[in-house]
Amino acid sequence: MKNKLKTLLFSTSMCLTLVVACTDLEEIPLDGVSPQGGATSGSADFRSVLNEVGGICNDWARMLGIQEMTADGLAGPTRGGDWDDNAALRQIHAHTWAPDHPWIASTYNVLLTGIFKADLVLLDGTQSADHSKVKFLKAWFYYHMIDKFGQVPYRDSYDDLTQNASVYSRSEAFEVAKNLAEEALNSLPEKSNDGTEITKDAARFLLAQLYLNKAVFTSEMGSTTYNFEAADMTKVISYVNDMTSSLNTIGSANGDAYWKNFAPSNHESDEIIFSLKGILGGGSEDTGGPQYNWRMGMHYNQTPGGWNGPVITSEYYNYFLENGVSENEDPRATYFTDDIIDRLGNPVGIQRGQIYTPKKSEKVLDRKGNDLIFSPEVPLVVLDPVAIESAGYRPMKYIPDTDLDNPENDLVIYRYGAALLMRAEASLRGGTGADAQADIDALRSRVGLGSISATLENLYAESARELWLEGTRRTDMIRFGTFLNAKQLKPTESDTRYLLFPIPADGLINPNITQNPGY
Repeated sequence: MKNKLKTLLFSTSMCLTLVVACTDLEEIPLDGVSPQGGATSGSADFRSVLNEVGGICNDWARMLGIQEMTADGLAGPTRGGDWDDNAALRQIHAHTWAPDHPWIASTYNVLLTGIFKADLVLLDGTQSADHSKVKFLKAWFYYHMIDKFGQVPYRDSYDDLTQNASVYSRSEAFEVAKNLAEEALNSLPEKSNDGTEITKDAARFLLAQLYLNKAVFTSEMGSTTYNFEAADMTKVISYVNDMTSSLNTIGSANGDAYWKNFAPSNHESDEIIFSLKGILGGGSEDTGGPQYNWRMGMHYNQTPGGWNGPVITSEYYNYFLENGVSENEDPRATYFTDDIIDRLGNPVGIQRGQIYTPKKSEKVLDRKGNDLIFSPEVPLVVLDPVAIESAGYRPMKYIPDTDLDNPENDLVIYRYGAALLMRAEASLRGGTGADAQADIDALRSRVGLGSISATLENLYAESARELWLEGTRRTDMIRFGTFLNAKQLKPTESDTRYLLFPIPADGLINPNITQNPGY
């Protein structure tokens, strides 16, 4: 319940993190450096770097909070005296956050810690066998720093740690990330049968992401319209064309192919390009943590029991009802098998309406004895005593494993379905070498839906349906120029400062780092 959530939200200490890296391995950038020049850590290995990826992706408040709750789909209403957290969730969804917001500070610190640890490995010749994988991970951290904070501090030398770190601009950091990803691509192996292995397809995906967002990343701060160069879009297409991954298609009509990506056995999915490993029962190699997907929104009394928290807005759910699609017809939003109903009582996906016990044998009641019926209407502050427990549709993007706390489900970071959407978008923005209509049709046909016209507007909506709660929505909305728009629970347009997050106060101890405009 809520006490567990608070432990999750505030378990990361707000350590001072000032320094990151550049591509020249003769330069020694450090992280965790105190103002007196003392380093907090002096060693790292590949696993410790990968753990920082988990530090971002396994904590729902960092990846889903920062990337999804700021967008139009995921919201975190205060429920009476519960789920307020000093208005942290409401501030994120309503675009009223400030530099002291704990999610922003912890995300910033984990990203910089990951870069620091990557540098330690890259500077260690005895770990050269892991250098290509670590270059990829360092580029991944850079991508997220560029996307979220717009600047990256670094050092040319660590000889005098009392000197302040220098800072890459957004455009400069883009070049560093691109070069790192290209270097990794040259040395990584081709894709294996294990999505938790870092391969060439992962580097291709990251490079496609970088080029798709290049117009945003190299624009003036506060820009809301972007010039997408045809050459950059062709780069996106080329990287996706070179991938050896494939789209799951078996069992398409009822959603089996789509949900194979989120099942306990999703390590068997050919579509997954990069993921964090889950091990049933836990273990030393376990780096994935998708269980918040079946905890954060579920009611206390249902199976699995949850925290009765975040919701999917009805405005976002309506994407699944476009193009003549009826309720329950798109299996990406509503999916069940006999086993799912036997174990859980309800479909996975976006849960709504009456909730049932396992085998659908009885109605679930709330703690006051009322039928538990998830309703579409939800304000950011819920005061009605019945609605406190029932307001809002609830998300469950992964199929719960038999061990709810240590599941086998790998946590998906990259998958080929998202790559097809990037390729289609790049084609519609002027790139050559791809067929946007074919890519969109492939995604829809594998879930039993008919064709829609390949337009940017339709692709934007299809991305919402295909990638819900996969950590891309904020970035997609910024690129499409819709992020600042009014939405269901945010009635006015946001200021352009919210296109980037503020630099946390600790980061500003370095005078070379300037606060992002408007904060």
